[in-house]
Amino acid sequence: MPRIAIVGAGAAGLVAARRLQELDAEPLVFEASNRLGGSIETIRRDGWLAECGPNTVNEPDRDVRALLDRAGLAGRIVRPTDAVKRRYLVHDGAPQLLPLSPGDLVATPILSVAGRLRMLKEPFVAKGRNDPDESVDAFARRRFGDEVAARLFDPLVAGTSGADPTQMLVRVAFPKLVEYEQIGGSVLKGAVRSRSQARRRGEALGGGLWSCRHGLGEIIEQLATLLGPQVRSGRPVVRVAARDNGYSVHTADGASAEVDGVIFACPASAFESLQLDFPGGDATRSVATIPHSSLVTVSLGYRREHVAHPLDGSGLLAPSSEGRRILGTLFPSTLFPERVPAGHVLLTAFAGGMRHPEVAEMTDASIVEMVRAELRDLLGAAGEPAFCEVRRWRAALPIATRGHAARLAPAAALEASRPGLRFTGAWRAGLAVHEVMLGGLRAAEQLVAPAR
Repeated sequence: MPRIAIVGAGAAGLVAARRLQELDAEPLVFEASNRLGGSIETIRRDGWLAECGPNTVNEPDRDVRALLDRAGLAGRIVRPTDAVKRRYLVHDGAPQLLPLSPGDLVATPILSVAGRLRMLKEPFVAKGRNDPDESVDAFARRRFGDEVAARLFDPLVAGTSGADPTQMLVRVAFPKLVEYEQIGGSVLKGAVRSRSQARRRGEALGGGLWSCRHGLGEIIEQLATLLGPQVRSGRPVVRVAARDNGYSVHTADGASAEVDGVIFACPASAFESLQLDFPGGDATRSVATIPHSSLVTVSLGYRREHVAHPLDGSGLLAPSSEGRRILGTLFPSTLFPERVPAGHVLLTAFAGGMRHPEVAEMTDASIVEMVRAELRDLLGAAGEPAFCEVRRWRAALPIATRGHAARLAPAAALEASRPGLRFTGAWRAGLAVHEVMLGGLRAAEQLVAPAR
């Protein structure tokens, strides 16, 4: 039975460990923090359920879904209400519904007539040269025009990753859009062709968003329960050394373990100090140079009558041109009404990111005051909140910027040259929870399944 160490107990590490169990391997999970789950954290208190990190998950790869079902989560999955299809955007200081159909697009005040016409010219814009370092902003302006870039792509990037669209690489943020352009010559034509082909193959056009009955924390709790004593929290790994036919993993408390392989599912920043004693190990310090954004989430619960806005959508996003102090706000109690006490609503605001990095250093009281002022202005949220939870995620979101491939290259080189090593996590697999989980699953299979 191969023994595999996993460094990091976020979603990637725990999924990798569970898959190793299924493949009759012995996983040993080492987590530096005393808390498991990485960016997934669910608060349950006094009838409130608030997500401090991701609120929902995109339907994952079928293999990930099967693993979660086998882990006992099949009966725990819940879907948001139909309001998830609606989203607001701050425009001229007020929330405006994002267009969902061509008819909505014609009427929306978010884009001027000239902006709409420029966007509709996209199928006739010549295909680009597939620049690996092209930013989201440059891609959007080239294909759709300045208004769409500033009013739609800008808030979407900032609200989902805290990134600056002028720096974040489009091939990482929106790989499908790049693929559509390169294969079909147009994003719009490529998207239509892709949907048509999926229908002909009888494939579902996306499984939508989901969560668990008691929040995404259930995923972490259930996987940790199945892994049992194989998970060792509060045990930061400080050194991994090569030995005959395997590796030795050393933790900060002086303990060590002999293993046949190692899956690094830790944050990129860990490679700044993590000592890898084998040829090429020092080069992985380049991973720690990946730029990161810091986010602050503020969950505030109000009595329903104290919020003027109908909250009939999934949330709102704020373009940088609007000068708001928040990046956006989710309406969790609209999507999952059972998560709040009767007669109340929950709002979860996101602040900071590359747009406002100073927010992460403000006091909790100042952050709450700032967010309350924004929600009062945008949504008519008045009165004292009945629930409040602030969470800081410092340097938590890796951002792919120019030179990203070179930063990742040493990890890929080690995987190719040394048996028994795999690297995964948000910095490698993608920011979304479903991408992170798939990265962990594939890392486990690549180490163990080929030998079976």
